Amino acid sequence: MSNHPFSLSVIAAAVLYVCHSTNAVAETVTESIDNINNQLDLQQSSVSLFHYRQNDIALGLTGATILPQAPHQDVTITHASATDGVAILQDGVFFSPAPYSGTQLVLQPNLKQQQKVSFTGMTSVTESSQAAFGKLDYQSVQISPNKYATDINLEGSDNSAINGGVIVSGTTKQNGMLLALDYQSASDDVGYRVPRDADSTQKDILFKIAAESLPGARNQQTTEFSYQYSSQDVDRGSLGLTSIDFALNPAQLYSAASTDNIEDERQRYVLAHKVILSSTSTMATDFYYQSYSQQSQDMRFVDGIQIDGALLSGIAMFEVAPTADGMNLGSLTQNNDFSGFGIQTKGVSMYGQHQVTYTARYHTDKAEMRLGQREWLWGNDLLLTPTTDDEYALTYTDDASVYSSAVDTKLNYGQWSINLGLGYEHVSVSRELDDADASINAVDFSDDGWSPSIEVAYQSGAWSAALQAKQAWTAASAGNVEQTAQKALQYQLALGYQQDAFSIAISGYMHDYDNQHLSCIQGMVCDYEQISLQENISDVSVVGADFSLAYGLTFDHFSIPFKAKYQFTQAETDNADCNDLMGCFAADSQLPWVPEQQLTLSSGVIYGDVSIMAQALYQSELGYQGAFTNDRAIDSQWKVDIAAAYHFSEQHELYVRVENVLDEDLVANSTIMGYQGQSEMTTYFGYQGHF
Repeated sequence: MSNHPFSLSVIAAAVLYVCHSTNAVAETVTESIDNINNQLDLQQSSVSLFHYRQNDIALGLTGATILPQAPHQDVTITHASATDGVAILQDGVFFSPAPYSGTQLVLQPNLKQQQKVSFTGMTSVTESSQAAFGKLDYQSVQISPNKYATDINLEGSDNSAINGGVIVSGTTKQNGMLLALDYQSASDDVGYRVPRDADSTQKDILFKIAAESLPGARNQQTTEFSYQYSSQDVDRGSLGLTSIDFALNPAQLYSAASTDNIEDERQRYVLAHKVILSSTSTMATDFYYQSYSQQSQDMRFVDGIQIDGALLSGIAMFEVAPTADGMNLGSLTQNNDFSGFGIQTKGVSMYGQHQVTYTARYHTDKAEMRLGQREWLWGNDLLLTPTTDDEYALTYTDDASVYSSAVDTKLNYGQWSINLGLGYEHVSVSRELDDADASINAVDFSDDGWSPSIEVAYQSGAWSAALQAKQAWTAASAGNVEQTAQKALQYQLALGYQQDAFSIAISGYMHDYDNQHLSCIQGMVCDYEQISLQENISDVSVVGADFSLAYGLTFDHFSIPFKAKYQFTQAETDNADCNDLMGCFAADSQLPWVPEQQLTLSSGVIYGDVSIMAQALYQSELGYQGAFTNDRAIDSQWKVDIAAAYHFSEQHELYVRVENVLDEDLVANSTIMGYQGQSEMTTYFGYQGHF
């Protein structure tokens, strides 16, 4: 390939016209190391054996830091202590419907309808500010190149769970189509003195239709339209238990929390178009629209006061010995609607041996929030009777519009490469109040940020190394009173080795925050006003190291796959601080939602048609539930799942899976309101068919 002169003026002009799709990705060495060690193929035998719809261990294997969650809740992730600016994408498009307005929103796709998942910490400047501090990217199941293909899955468990799904796809001539349906249902026995059932149902639909170039088209091109629908209905208390009650039975919840429920529905449309302009240039464009509606109710108040440890003990005493007057309780109610629309494009061109990527994105979203409280009487018969209707004391609408563009150049000189990137983003944010008596403020502001980056990399055979530095920036949300963006200087040194079925990677990093955002995340006890806030923590220092190892031992009659991911993160505040979400904490203290250590393991034996695998997730102590006191911390803990499968023909497979083998030690959330246990040990029996 001949060398041609390289002009920055050409790049500057092209960025105005050419924009993004991850189908045409210019990988840096850092990204290639991440893909080797932080990517999980959900269809490989050692992983598909578990047939997860949603699982934290799978995400832990990709390198994301997992915050504990209760059953039937979406998994919350962080990276290097950041909760804001960590994007959840699917096929390169935002999965959460309102990544700018709905900062407290957590959504994860159904893993059964995904093909791969990867996590990237030091993201490229082309990903925009919403992925400036980390990116979890799913690749949905692809249309089969065959004329007809079907995957079927059916399973049930010893706690009355019923899951089933089917994926049908095929390609004829230049057209392809895919339809994926999935249904999940579970019912657990909960309650303390009064037996209750915690029910959960979820439905997921994924539809795709694709076409290649039309006859006579000047350039080779592909177009794919996809539609995604999901709905969930969960009735499960989140009030929790006192430490004494938890020691007796971690799976039980108080009867007072039996009214807790959440109903949500989301729709997502994406039109992706890719054009091969020449042998050295491609351009791809995505149009997307997504909407999300949510209604929820959580028991959180006694006589109008937010429940803390003392009030929780009072609830426990009342449930053991009810009084004639009963108890006045209150629930936090929400009725929210989110929507987002955007267009993003990416162009990749080769200039001799050098590569240039130019991107642009326009995004707009809206969050219409209605939050309030409902009053209940808890009688001496332990029945809950509503005494008021839903009263939305706080109603507001957040709007955001965003324009971003970036240029990323990869200059190759033999075994060496230099990667230079520069991104720019402009964000406009507004908040309109529908209630004049609300205690929050209306806002209307704009902010701009630049994100430069540089990487120097070296590759020689199976070895690769990269030194990267970047300035990351994420705009403030409407709930940020100071309207201060999150900024950090990021440095990382990564080393990787890959040879056949063996790969290893080591990375050390340092992130120096001028300001870090914090919103109401799972595990915090937030009232309706706190949900609307975004707090700032100044001067946060993060030092960490990741180590991953993967190999596959193959013998004459069996094989042993193995993957391990260890993460060490020390995230400390430099100054003492107080805020409305976290209370007060001392200087040089570990951020409470950041485990210092996380270890994820996957291994087993595949012998002919029989497979036996185990996966495990370990986290050191967490204490992210306010005031930073030891009596509210979550102790270090293990979560272990095991599975076995038998392929009795090429098309048919039977399996058994046991989740949470160490159930008596597992705490999902430890909040001011007490402890909340994960699901107890559950056994699933299932069938998988491929036709």
